[in-house]
Amino acid sequence: MFEFFPGNYRWSYNTLLAFSAGAQLGDVALIHQTLLASGGDDAVWHKEWARLAERLEARARDEASSAFTASENFFLAALYHTISEHFISPSDPKRLESYAEVLKSFDEARSRASYPVERVEVPFEGASLPAYFVPGVGDGPRPVAIFICGLDTTKELWFLRARTQFAQRGISALFIDTPGIGEALRLRKLVTRADYERPVDAAIAYLSSRGDVDAARIGLVGSSLGGYYVARAAAFSPGLKAVVAWGAIYDYHRVWVRRMQGTGIAGAPTFQLMYITGTDTMEAAIDAVKDFRIEPFADKITCPFLIMHGADDRQVLMDDANEMFAAIASEDKAMVIFDGDNGGAAHTQFDNHLPALQICADWMARKLAV
Repeated sequence: MFEFFPGNYRWSYNTLLAFSAGAQLGDVALIHQTLLASGGDDAVWHKEWARLAERLEARARDEASSAFTASENFFLAALYHTISEHFISPSDPKRLESYAEVLKSFDEARSRASYPVERVEVPFEGASLPAYFVPGVGDGPRPVAIFICGLDTTKELWFLRARTQFAQRGISALFIDTPGIGEALRLRKLVTRADYERPVDAAIAYLSSRGDVDAARIGLVGSSLGGYYVARAAAFSPGLKAVVAWGAIYDYHRVWVRRMQGTGIAGAPTFQLMYITGTDTMEAAIDAVKDFRIEPFADKITCPFLIMHGADDRQVLMDDANEMFAAIASEDKAMVIFDGDNGGAAHTQFDNHLPALQICADWMARKLAV
């Protein structure tokens, strides 16, 4: 994995995340030297990415900008605000202030977009989960894919990563913040949970109520920790036709035990696990994910299932991917290993994202018979 900040995996990985979601090299060059000179100060990271977002907002508001140009620049501003927010402690008011800027810029962008990006609310346990719906091209009810985030990503980031890749293949997309993720966590205080079939079932029920969705052709894609979430749903949500784990998670508890022992690495600060689990100590947070394991229900996963994993993933080992693949009972299962030549070899392929995105979208299109 190329390191924009040598020796600082977390900063380098999140810079690659920004590029996977559309960041422009010239924009990042404007702040790179200042970030390098900071010596890894997360306060400077927040300030510089936020400053970059403000530049993009100014470009978007230029009187000479068309609606299309303004939309693109507001989407970039939302991305840069998102990257800015990543390393702020949840106890710091700046965390919510920064995320508010993400939502504001994203709304400005989608209101000007040349294709529909509909904000929706998915009913869930007496409340609701916020999401964006992007319709697939084509006539009649369309197949649809639900996109589930990981430890520290959001529905905005998932949209920015995937954009219209699925819609152009005739597959509608629902980018959703579920418990422990994005807006559902930050503004609605919904922490993560092991029984992830519950929020996925809620999304399936919502989609099935739409006249523009073919309820018999619903797929599911989860990235990073989302690999556990979607595997759990694949085992217990009968409404799913095809599932992709973009990043294998066989035993998430074991992943964090390794990290705390110094034999693993994370792309986010350790406080993020406490944040998503609603706990006050790392010991309690790691205990809260003790049931985030595939083995107990892998024999119940029988739908078409694809695992995508990086050969040089430093966050989740290849051994975990191999164990997960071996355990899944589906007769229609596949695993694509990205080695650098066929796509990024790092965690969730942020070091060369597009090839993996294309493979994921093409596989889903085949399984949903688009």
